[in-house]
Parts: sequence; structure tokens; C-alpha cells
Amino acid sequence: MTTVAPRPGDYPVALFGAIHMDTIAHANVTILRETSTPARFETRPGGVAANVARALARLGSTPALVGAVGRDSNGEALLMRLAAEGVSIAAVIRSPLPTGRYIALHDPDGGLAAAAVDAAITDRLEADAFLPLHPATRNASCWFIEANLPPPLLESLLDTAGSRRVIADAVSRAKAERLKPFLRRIGLLFCNRAEASVLTGLNEASPVAELGEGLLGLGVGACCVMDGAEPIAYGDRSGIRLYRPLAANLVDVTGAGDALIAAFIAASLQGKSADACLRSGLAAAAITLESPGSVPDSLSAAAITARLARSEEPSVSA
Repeated sequence: MTTVAPRPGDYPVALFGAIHMDTIAHANVTILRETSTPARFETRPGGVAANVARALARLGSTPALVGAVGRDSNGEALLMRLAAEGVSIAAVIRSPLPTGRYIALHDPDGGLAAAAVDAAITDRLEADAFLPLHPATRNASCWFIEANLPPPLLESLLDTAGSRRVIADAVSRAKAERLKPFLRRIGLLFCNRAEASVLTGLNEASPVAELGEGLLGLGVGACCVMDGAEPIAYGDRSGIRLYRPLAANLVDVTGAGDALIAAFIAASLQGKSADACLRSGLAAAAITLESPGSVPDSLSAAAITARLARSEEPSVSA
């Protein structure tokens, strides 16, 4: 893939978070415990921030990624791959710790059977790890942060964000709690049903619209509560709206949420409405679900436009 290097400071969005090497085992038969399973293995860049940055680059943006990799072969391979894909790695720091690793086992239908992660390199980042700000992050008008980062570092970034738009991802049920003290400082929060329950204290079985209302009540500027193949709740000061995910033939579940976030951000950088941004995100998620890999080659701005043109109206309520 041919890429054009952005000009210094020409990064509208900076992404702070996890960067690690993913190993995905695509099983030929249903995975069972206590026995080996024939599978096809794939190694690729991973981490929420890294995946969103890679998807943004595919959609024509110029993202600056901020995180940590080790001084090892995995770290070198990640930096080379990310740079080749059009992601700025100028602000990535090198750590004496091993580069993060993620291993996932996928059943033949693309569903996740099990996963494990070594995130020590990110978990041990100090509060000032990304300070002073690199020019690529200092000049960005939009910052993306995610709950893989330790709370002191999240607080440090939010203290430094100033008037920038801050978009956050809750990442997982276990890590969503890290964002709870900072909800009033987040312009847009992406999470799933379980993560919204952790943050609001509401029952996880509550309607997604109610979970979204709970997040808005806690001070989040806007929120997007995802629920797998069920309708998504998007809420802001104008109220809660539900959107139906686009139908997709499942190949690989990895990265669909990250693709939705990336497409939303890319559309918002073009000045599009929240409604249009959500629709772009839903199309990107469907494209990703139907392709192998967390950031598939099939993901592009043109593919999103084509997918929306042949899809039914995704909004299910106003």
C-alpha cells in the first residue's frame, strides 16, 4: 500500500492507548477445552488505540498514535507495520518492558472462544509518560483515549486536553471503571451494555436507551452504547436515538467496534452530523465483521459509501 507522509503537525486526531501484537487462531472446528484444535494462525497489530488509528488511516485521515512498545522484535515489527499503513508513530515511546501481546481463539463461525493478554507495558505507564506532548498530539483538535491506560495517566491527559474534543472507549467490563471519575470531562463515550452498567450502576439488562440516559446524567457530553447485533443507543443533549446495526455475514468479530469508532471520528472530522457519523460507523462495523482481520483491506471510505447505499435505514427510533 502506498502512503503519503503527512506534514509535521498535520494530525487532526491523536490516539492514546494500547499497542500490542495480536496472534489470532482461526479454528477449523469448534474449540474444546483440554485438547488441541487445528487452526490457521494470523499475527497483526492490535490494541484499541492502534486499531482505531489504523482504521482512520484507511479512511483517509492522518492519525497520530501514542502508546508504548518494547525494545524487541515485536516492537520493531509493529512500528514498521503501523508506519507503512499511514499511522504516525513519532509519539510512540520505547519501553524496557516486552511489547504487549494478545492471543485469541476464534471458532469457525468467527466467534471469540477465549483470549489472553499481556498488557504490563501499558498498565505500568506513569502519569507523565506522554509528557511533554509531542507536536503531533499537541496540535490535534481531537483526542481519543481508552481505558487500557492507567487512571493516573488518564487524569494527566484530561488535565492537558484543554478545549480539545475528547473521545473515549471503555474497552471492557473490567477496565470501564477507570473512566468513572472522568465522565464529565469526556465529550463522547463509546461502550457496550456491560461497560455502561459498570459506569452507571444500572442493571446490565436495562434497555440500552436507559443506559445511555444514565451516562448522560453522569455528565458525559454524548454516548454510544453498543449491544452486539441489537440496536445501538446514541445520546447527546438532543436526546437518545436508536440505530439498528447493518446485517452482516460474520467472518471475524475482532475490530468491529474499533471500526465503528474510527468511521465515526473520520466523518466527524469532515463536519458531518452525529446521525451521519453513526451511519458511517455502522457500515464500517459491518464491513469489518464480514472480513478477516481487525482492520481489513476492504475497509475504505468508498466501501462505506457503497455499503450505506445498499442498506436499509438503520435508525429505528427518533
